[in-house]
Amino acid sequence: MFKNLCPSTLGISGRQSEIIELTLTYGFRGLDLEVDDFAQRAKAQGLDNAIRFLTSAKIRIGSVDLPVRWRSDDVTYQADLAELDQVASYAAKAKVYACKTVVFPESDRLPYHENFELHRKRLAEIAEVLGKHNIRLAVGFHAAQSRREGKQFQFIQEADALSLLLKSVAGDNIGLWLDTWNWYVGGGTISSLKGFGIDKVAYVTIADAPQGVDRKTLNEEQRMLPAEDGAANIEPVVALLKEHGYNGPITLSPNATCFNGMKNDDILKQCKAVLDGLLTTVEAGKKLVTAGADK
Repeated sequence: MFKNLCPSTLGISGRQSEIIELTLTYGFRGLDLEVDDFAQRAKAQGLDNAIRFLTSAKIRIGSVDLPVRWRSDDVTYQADLAELDQVASYAAKAKVYACKTVVFPESDRLPYHENFELHRKRLAEIAEVLGKHNIRLAVGFHAAQSRREGKQFQFIQEADALSLLLKSVAGDNIGLWLDTWNWYVGGGTISSLKGFGIDKVAYVTIADAPQGVDRKTLNEEQRMLPAEDGAANIEPVVALLKEHGYNGPITLSPNATCFNGMKNDDILKQCKAVLDGLLTTVEAGKKLVTAGADK
């Protein structure tokens, strides 16, 4: 696995050259890109020119978001799907590790079973297009109760339900966007992750949850950096990924409020310390002893 950076998640912004410099300075080997910017640059400048700074810096593209409004009406969905092949072609040539998306935990239009069938069908169609270019589709979910309040129909909000959906979708290239916070809040365990299949993990984001708090009451502002007393079992999850040869991106994804008032360099200095500490701990088989010490 390689250390990956998603700037927008951490509240970091800047020109591409600035982000790349920060990525290199703090030892990240991968970088998530905004898909619209990536595609527009590739169309306007040519792909080689659009990614020349990444190529020269030997930085991998960890992921791009799926540029398809696949939860929308059929006309919108089909129009976006028709454009996906070109974007996927750019992504394949740029060696993007995964294209990622999330399942929403609610709907104003469809009851559960109809929504499940819509997801199964459309995700299979999307995976087929991406599969022609050997790109994996990583699918995650939102487990927080606040995400589904006030909606007419409830949908997937638990790890087991997402696993069931993904197993029902045709295509060898569809996999799990494993977010440790959502997996924990959604009732996921090490056993259920093993049952799903580590080889089906397509992208990984890391965030911890506070100990001693009912999972049903947690909200996304409580996404923490990995901590010794965290509840999300991050060490065993990362150790399991390592044991089974996961070679994709591992991306810190706490709530950006963790870094309120901090400069970009300070944010990444802390993230580097946390991620290095986690990976070193897993490598050594020891307990996590720091949650972001500035070292």
